Amino acid sequence: MSNLIPGNQKHLTLDNRIFIEKSLDNNLPFKVIAKYLCKDPTTVSKEVKKHRSLTSRNNFVSHNHCVHRGKCGLTNVCKRTVACKKQCRTCNACNTHCDQFKNEICSKVVKAPFVCNGCSKKAGCRLDKYFYKATQANRQYKTILVESRNGINISEDSLNQMDAIVTPLILQGQTPYQILKNHPEIKCSEKTIYNYIASGVLSVKNIDLPRKVKYKPRKQDRPKAKDTGIFEGRTYNDFMKYMEAHPETNVVEMDTVVGCEGSQKVLLTLFFRSCKLMLIYLLPDKTATSVKKHLTIWKKKCLLSASTTHFQLF
Repeated sequence: MSNLIPGNQKHLTLDNRIFIEKSLDNNLPFKVIAKYLCKDPTTVSKEVKKHRSLTSRNNFVSHNHCVHRGKCGLTNVCKRTVACKKQCRTCNACNTHCDQFKNEICSKVVKAPFVCNGCSKKAGCRLDKYFYKATQANRQYKTILVESRNGINISEDSLNQMDAIVTPLILQGQTPYQILKNHPEIKCSEKTIYNYIASGVLSVKNIDLPRKVKYKPRKQDRPKAKDTGIFEGRTYNDFMKYMEAHPETNVVEMDTVVGCEGSQKVLLTLFFRSCKLMLIYLLPDKTATSVKKHLTIWKKKCLLSASTTHFQLF
């Protein structure tokens, strides 16, 4: 850690990764990025190299990826029985059979900044390109963080010893609480034994617990979005700020109203805020296909009646 940068000893957050992505787009060096984040430059460098994404080159323009293809004059590299007279650089199998093949790589992805975010030639570049994307990097980070904590925190020998004690006693009708009271050599909690049984690491199963099979599974909350970066600039507060800055903007609010229980029909509502007008359509079901169908019909009516007044459309 650099003495000039006071580290906070915390993991990078999504906001930190968004700042890194925007800084790379503006060609800022790692030292400047690290100073703003209170991190060491090597931390930023490792983050970019670890979570960058590859965009493979387009083989439609050229199938030969060798750095020597411009000056190469080799023939019959694949050593066919009937010697091939054409130059190997024009063959699709050149890179596979040639011993002198060296893949052409851009120097920017080999050394800092390791990505092509701020490169001015990335649009026309035909080489393999790497990009750092904050949301994708944060998703990979969370996946690695969860996977590193999966499994059980016990050695194989200790698990076999526990299984030899717990499984016969469970089959005899004892509970994990009784087993722990009579066997203090088992260094874990009652909840841990239940978790081991539920995960299947012990020979005994949940069905061997007479009381547990009577309980209904607990209701789980609806899953929330893991990548909060998709909401950046798209919250309701952002919408209100935009409307304050652009009051002349025409906004249409769309919603669906579900009918009585057992009915599949719903109401599609379109509310025009500028003129306080609401349009209501009856849909056979609450699907994207039905909504798209009615919006397409409404759009065609608007185009056909463009020369008439607003209320004559409906």
